[in-house]
Amino acid sequence: MKKGKSSKGLIIAGVSLLAVIGLWSMSGSSTTAEKVPTFIVQRGPLEINVLQGGEIRALQNHEVKSEIEIPTKILSLIPEGYLITENDVKDGKVLIELDSTDLKTKIETHEIEFQTTVSNYIDADENREIQKSENQTLVRDVKQVAIFALMDFEKYLGREVTGAILTAAHLPSDVEAFEKYADVLETQANAQVTTEAAIAKRGSAAKPGTASKKAAAPAPESEMIDFAPFLEQKGQSDGEAQQKLRQLEDDLLLHRSELALAKQKAESSKRLAEKKFVTAALLENDLVSYDKVQLSVKTSETALGLYKKYEFSKQCATYLAAYREALNKLQRTIRANRSRMAQAETRFSTAKRRYEMELAQRENLELQLKACVIKAPQAGLVAYGDLNASSSYNYNNSIEEGATVRLRQTLLTIPDMSQMGVRVNVHESQIKKVRIGQPVKVRVDAEPGKELDGRVAELAVLPDSSSSRYTPNLKVYPCTIHINGYHPWMKPGMNAKVEIIVDQLADVLYVPVQSIEVEQDHHFCYISNNGALERRQISTGLFNDEFIEVRDGLNGGEAVALALPKKAEAEMGAPSRPEPEGGAPKTKPSKPKEKAVAVAKP
Repeated sequence: MKKGKSSKGLIIAGVSLLAVIGLWSMSGSSTTAEKVPTFIVQRGPLEINVLQGGEIRALQNHEVKSEIEIPTKILSLIPEGYLITENDVKDGKVLIELDSTDLKTKIETHEIEFQTTVSNYIDADENREIQKSENQTLVRDVKQVAIFALMDFEKYLGREVTGAILTAAHLPSDVEAFEKYADVLETQANAQVTTEAAIAKRGSAAKPGTASKKAAAPAPESEMIDFAPFLEQKGQSDGEAQQKLRQLEDDLLLHRSELALAKQKAESSKRLAEKKFVTAALLENDLVSYDKVQLSVKTSETALGLYKKYEFSKQCATYLAAYREALNKLQRTIRANRSRMAQAETRFSTAKRRYEMELAQRENLELQLKACVIKAPQAGLVAYGDLNASSSYNYNNSIEEGATVRLRQTLLTIPDMSQMGVRVNVHESQIKKVRIGQPVKVRVDAEPGKELDGRVAELAVLPDSSSSRYTPNLKVYPCTIHINGYHPWMKPGMNAKVEIIVDQLADVLYVPVQSIEVEQDHHFCYISNNGALERRQISTGLFNDEFIEVRDGLNGGEAVALALPKKAEAEMGAPSRPEPEGGAPKTKPSKPKEKAVAVAKP
């Protein structure tokens, strides 16, 4: 509690009166006004604060942890309390050396597995490139076969007629259209391989081939075509079919001409034979020739008809089927290539992931081997274990030569001595009064008489669970105080007392907290009036550990009893006030409820 200079003597007197109260209460004296110690109601400044004890800690600590995945032993250890200098950091002073025997054995074993993995990775990569080359060769050969089939078709029918038939069959009608068709198939196949590889890399459960079914080019149609009408289309670029047709037609025309001549000659010989101008043998020879020419005409007519009706359509269907089969074979080849390429990509991806995992493990083992020798990371004071952990934890995980340490265990802590603070626990009854940013006065036991300034920097939202492990009813909230300035004499672990300044009341009435009686949420005190004690109800405000603000019911200069009398003996100067029910009043009233943010020493 802080007041003006004139009130300091009253504080001393109040403390002395507390001793008198104790002696008086033990002596069993009567409770007359003359024998009860009193306190004069004061008016002046009143400081509301919270007093707590805590421990000095560095605000920032550099923790040196074990990075070895397997349990290992400490071979050498720097003494605790050693002060690391900047030269130590520059020279790489060794703080801890851990046993690396088991780790070196593990590295040698892993090296054999790593080399095997590298070989498999290179083999999978080369096989993938070989498969790409083989796929290109297969596709190129099949495309050449298809182009040759198209050229044979065009050679037989001519380019214009062939184009018309292929268009009617919904097939690529020329070499340019075929190249575009093949490019579409290859592009779709490559896209599907990439998609399936990405799906496999993500580990998707999608059914393989789903994308290929949706993206595949439509298969060539196989409807029957009537080729007879195309025979009559005589374009500028005729094919073998047109040439053969003309040859058959020319043969028929020639035989018909010969037939006319043979008929004319046979008729002439017959007339001459009737007149006995020619012999019978000559007539018979002309008639035989005529019959031969008639047979030739019929043969030519039959050949022409068979060609038009059967042979032409058969040849067209044969060439078309060969071309269509070449297209189908191209699709099958591309799909087979996609399948083989997907397998090669999968093997390559698996080998690559395996290689990356083994490489990462190799690098991790090398880092662990380097981590067996821990050098000074920064300047500061060396402390064993975790400074923020409990004593039982550090006891169970002792740091000494020969001790076994585990992964991520804190071996050393190097606090940053430039920024220090105090860790305190605030009781739940006072947590409402404490706010971040409130000023704090800090007194360190190691330096009595020195008062340091600070502020509330951190305040927990939930109570500390470790504090209620053995006392479930105890609820405290961790709070961190930041100390202003740099103090080279300050060390972590020193005991300190903090005084959190909650409020500064400028001009108020106040009395000692022990003079207040609380009954059913009402506050009372006893006033010394002409040798008698008068019980009076008052209204209170903020308070600290010694004094409480009186807002109504008292006047400055009145004397209040510091010891609460028994009810039977208190009825002296206030007969009109009813006696409280429920037995004798409390001798030490509980702290009144109020809306202040903290409790502090005046």
